Amino acid sequence: MSAKRAFVRVAGGAAGIALLAVLLFLTRQQHNVAARARDVLLNAAGVAVSPLEDPCEQDQSTDDVVARINYTDAYALNTLFERVDVWHVRPQQQSADALVSPEQQEWLAREGYPFSQEPDLTAALPDPCALQTQAAAGRIPGYACYRTVEATHTDLAALAEQHPNLAELIDIGNSWYKTRSWGLAGSDIQALVLTNSQVTDIEKGELVVTAAQHPRELATTEIATLYAEKLLAGYGADPDLTWLLDYNRIHIIPLVNPDGRTWVEKGHLWRKNTNASNGCDFPKHGVDLNRNGSFLWNHCNGCSSGDVCSNFYRGDEAASEPETRAIEDYLRDVFADQRGESYNDPAPEDTNGVFISLHSYGRLLFYPWEHTSYPAPNHDELRRLGRKLGYFPDYKVCNPELCMYRFDGSATDFAYGVLGVAAFTYELGTAFFQQCPYFESHIADQILDSLVYAAKTARRPYQLPAGPDVTGASADPPRLLPGKEVTLTATADDTRSAGSGSDTEPAQPISAARFSVGAPSWIATTFETLQPLDGEYDSTVESLTGSLDTTGLQPGTHTIFLEAQDAYGNWGPATAVSIEVVAVPTERTSPQFKQYLPRVWR
Repeated sequence: MSAKRAFVRVAGGAAGIALLAVLLFLTRQQHNVAARARDVLLNAAGVAVSPLEDPCEQDQSTDDVVARINYTDAYALNTLFERVDVWHVRPQQQSADALVSPEQQEWLAREGYPFSQEPDLTAALPDPCALQTQAAAGRIPGYACYRTVEATHTDLAALAEQHPNLAELIDIGNSWYKTRSWGLAGSDIQALVLTNSQVTDIEKGELVVTAAQHPRELATTEIATLYAEKLLAGYGADPDLTWLLDYNRIHIIPLVNPDGRTWVEKGHLWRKNTNASNGCDFPKHGVDLNRNGSFLWNHCNGCSSGDVCSNFYRGDEAASEPETRAIEDYLRDVFADQRGESYNDPAPEDTNGVFISLHSYGRLLFYPWEHTSYPAPNHDELRRLGRKLGYFPDYKVCNPELCMYRFDGSATDFAYGVLGVAAFTYELGTAFFQQCPYFESHIADQILDSLVYAAKTARRPYQLPAGPDVTGASADPPRLLPGKEVTLTATADDTRSAGSGSDTEPAQPISAARFSVGAPSWIATTFETLQPLDGEYDSTVESLTGSLDTTGLQPGTHTIFLEAQDAYGNWGPATAVSIEVVAVPTERTSPQFKQYLPRVWR
């Protein structure tokens, strides 16, 4: 990983030394007066650490509304991006949601943009004053389902401490504030790496999940953190989650833009990072990190903005921001470069790696390219995996220009364009400040299931999604004495794809199914077959059955990996179940033997 870079303008000489001494003293103080005095000094030294204005009064007028604006063509849409805070675009309806002030409403009327207020989205705007109240147990006031930045960092550290063989917390870079303030303000950017560190000498699938690149998109950080908790809680208890950490490395970065997120927690609708050096006053300064990437930065007209005060400002050069460099450097460390130098070079079929960038909102899932509707070299494979991932939340899967708008300098285009890995952008839910009931009922479980599928396919994302999924797998009995037989049941399903009609992945009949014991198919050397319950493989969904003779299996837990194949010869991702083979007690007269025998002797 490349060394972190810190660009600091120091006052110089004795004055600079004195200032630094004062700063170091103040950072040891734990009360608000000292923190505010520190921020004043840092701002005076040319390092704008936090807005000195009261966010309760400064950020947003009560007269601002979220409006649905109609536009006529691409030029009119690009003009909107330059003049108002566009939230979401519906290209087929030629309408956009945007936050507009009274002055901007006058401009819309004057320029002939028809618009109407969106009452639900306007009513859901955060109240900066309400968000100044004390957070309960590290939760954002009014949004109890979302952790604060501080609580997220604390919980990541606790997970790493509680699971030392499965989780490692890595500092991968610094926020803009931290690079500019000698480390006295701002945050680290952290990656929680999940894998069974005791399983080595095998090729592991690589999955990277990032969140809060745009910090006002509240649901993203919570999803990433819940995903880490789900995987660690399931290890050893759920065989289908256990094998994911045995045979993959899953990198979770819940806060790409932690300092921007701290402003969001005060009620600011903050989208960019906190770079205050570009000449734009608070609260308009900063750089849009998802327009700042080094791959095809500033590539297409209207995909990003050169206006320093725009919410879509791309920065003064490619990867100018420390947050962008931290993510790109980390991705280069995690993923091998598996794509050629030419724009049209495809990544090979056996590419290893999936990258996911979590955003909101729109109930959409994008695959590359994001800067154009021209098909990416691996278009069919990317769309196929995207449709599989989109199945779980029932999201529309598309090229962004066809279902929202195009943009350049994105993290997803970097991951695919530079490294060749399968890369996707999720647009979660229906709002930036998503209310908790909707998050809990329509986002959390569905997106977590989608991320589990991403991990299942991470080792071969361009191959495994072509095959059927195995669902509903079970082993009966789950605990037994050696030499007894286990009955396996499952369903092979080649129909699980987002979309409908022609906008879905073609389903093929199931042609075969198999299982291996103790290792997945790419490692195992022996397999047993599963049979269709109705006696013939002739459908896109088949009920499966099979049996396992446990003769020769040592006492302990054994993982069984089940897979299915379609009529084109594509094997799908594995699903795991487990059995426990128990030793026969040697003392047949012991109370334990008499109590245990009726339960396990089958």
